[in-house]
Amino acid sequence: MASPGRERAMPQQELPRCFDPYLRYAIATDFMNFASFDPEAFRVFLLVEFKSLDKAAKFVNAIDKPEFAVEFSPVERKSLFTTMRALKTVVTNAFGDSSSDPETLFRIWDDNVCKVELSLPILPANGQPLIKRGLRKRAAGSPPERLIGILDDGCPFAAAQFLASGGQHTRVRGIWDQNQTLGIWDQGQSPNVPPPRQPIPLGPHVQFGEFVTDFNYGVEFLRDTTAGTTRVIGLDDWLKLHRSGAGHIDESGCYSDGGFETLKRQVSHGAHVMDVFAGRTPTSSRIARRDPPSWKPDTDLASRTDVVFVQFPDPCIRDATGVWLKCYVKDGIDYIMSYAEQGVTKNVTINLSYGPTTGPHDGTAELEDVLKDFITEFDGTQGKPKLDIVLAAGNAYLSEGHVAYARNQATKPETVSWTWRLPPNNSVLCFAEIWMDTSFASRTVVTLTSPSGIVYTPTPVQPPPSPGNPILPPFTGVIAPLPWGNSTVWLLAVQPTGITPAAAAPPTISSPPAEHGDWTITVEYIDLHAKVHAYVARSDPNMGVRTGAKRSYFVDPVWEQTHGASAALHRNDGEFDKHGSLVHRHGTLNGIATAKLGRIHVAGGYTLSTGRKSPYSSAGPARGGSRLGPDFALPTDESCALQGIRGGGNRSGAVFRLTGTSTAAPQLARDVTDAAPLQPTNIPGTPSEIGKRGGGNLAPP
Repeated sequence: MASPGRERAMPQQELPRCFDPYLRYAIATDFMNFASFDPEAFRVFLLVEFKSLDKAAKFVNAIDKPEFAVEFSPVERKSLFTTMRALKTVVTNAFGDSSSDPETLFRIWDDNVCKVELSLPILPANGQPLIKRGLRKRAAGSPPERLIGILDDGCPFAAAQFLASGGQHTRVRGIWDQNQTLGIWDQGQSPNVPPPRQPIPLGPHVQFGEFVTDFNYGVEFLRDTTAGTTRVIGLDDWLKLHRSGAGHIDESGCYSDGGFETLKRQVSHGAHVMDVFAGRTPTSSRIARRDPPSWKPDTDLASRTDVVFVQFPDPCIRDATGVWLKCYVKDGIDYIMSYAEQGVTKNVTINLSYGPTTGPHDGTAELEDVLKDFITEFDGTQGKPKLDIVLAAGNAYLSEGHVAYARNQATKPETVSWTWRLPPNNSVLCFAEIWMDTSFASRTVVTLTSPSGIVYTPTPVQPPPSPGNPILPPFTGVIAPLPWGNSTVWLLAVQPTGITPAAAAPPTISSPPAEHGDWTITVEYIDLHAKVHAYVARSDPNMGVRTGAKRSYFVDPVWEQTHGASAALHRNDGEFDKHGSLVHRHGTLNGIATAKLGRIHVAGGYTLSTGRKSPYSSAGPARGGSRLGPDFALPTDESCALQGIRGGGNRSGAVFRLTGTSTAAPQLARDVTDAAPLQPTNIPGTPSEIGKRGGGNLAPP
């Protein structure tokens, strides 16, 4: 990497091959872009895939050292995947070489682990030795025959559409708020960090909500009150405490007193998704149609099925990249399945309307493998519940975030370059990934050039600076190529181009802003028949978040100069022509929705009035593998003028329009829960159209 004042000698050390690019970047910067509290107590949150079950046991035994304070997820079923929390030394001290003895940390990782990926770090916990926990079963008493699981932001459990028995109790069996609540953290250490989630004390030995002891972070709120040394008030009794004399629920007070920050607003992403999926009024009764709907509530199974909701942490929702999803999704699904009882619960349908724009896009992302592991385990045989998982296709079709280049002729140049446009005053890190098949990547070199001409070349990750030898870690540049599965990936990172708002800034970041404008990505020495794919990590804010973040995107300057003006005058199927550009709209599927499996469903979106794909709905094919596009398309817009689909807000009777495939996924999930026969219309007949709408358009449930 060429950057004034930042060059240093390359050490003769390397990290274990299983460390993912973002973990390597975090180590290269000594976690200064990830830490928002005392770095001495900083703990990493990792999704780990073992090479075998025997290797898993060896790893657990070898890593059991007090200086790492390791904790694993509590699930004891036979699986190659686990989530793991530990002090950051468990990865920063893993530098070594292939000749190291088997007892070194490098060899412990390298010999036993296939992949390990960084998720958003959590707050520090008690510095205790390795802790093995047992998963607590929450199905005791009255286990459900069917169950709906939602992982999102905002669960309005007191809203009328989620009440049953004449409004006497909520259909929400449990909420796990994954915001951390670990008590040794001193809130006064950093004013930039929101207070941790805690149970609400109501009196001596009485509280609302309880610490999640099996996963050891967050607070859960069960529907039923539990007795013990401390009486834990359940959601139903919490509703009673907020009923007026006339029996009406003070929903605002209910949410405010309970510390549900997202629900203090009028609308939330999770409320809309939950209503579309499990509300009493289906989407078909809320759209423009020729025949009047019945508006009769509780007409299908989904409207009468109990719900378990996993609330993503606020810091995760603030991070639009989605690279944090891995651990929180795995733990969240395990939590949802703890409500299912073998031999009783027959079907569980889980909706996840989040996802990254990055990743290998060939069905091999580690979180995709985790989802495969879940549906393989819970397959409906031998009394086990049958699990279906529904994902959104993504909204990146028009985001200019995907570049594809294939060298098919020997006469073409071996070098390709394009522009990565970074807006000014952007408050967050910007990432991009470049992927190639490893068999073609041996000679390839990737460089990143700033607007002022500074050239950054691939840089190996180096040990973090020591107090006696302080060296400014690299904020901007290219992480050295990493073989990952059958592919090779280069991670490109540029620090914020503006001053980070005080409310969101990690206190350790003190570097000047990066240059804004047109950065140049160059890929050299591309072999014949090689294919280059690049993806921008999303940075524009999620719903309900104000971070000052702006979207970065790719530009093909040569195509813009030679074809841009004429292409803007031609439309094909409602789209402006992009033929010949390096920037591709196809291949933009959600980065965890590129595997093709029977019970992992992917929903795209279409416009009701035209039957065409919604302009933003991501399309296939995936970079590799058998997935050509979403499974089906469902309505996400009523017309070009009336965008979005109406769904519930955070209060009873409130509705609002949400645009995006986040509304398509819960519609498909509702169909899956209802076991409804899927009868697509406008069935596509060309590979291009299959990549956009899969098997065709489905009517709203």
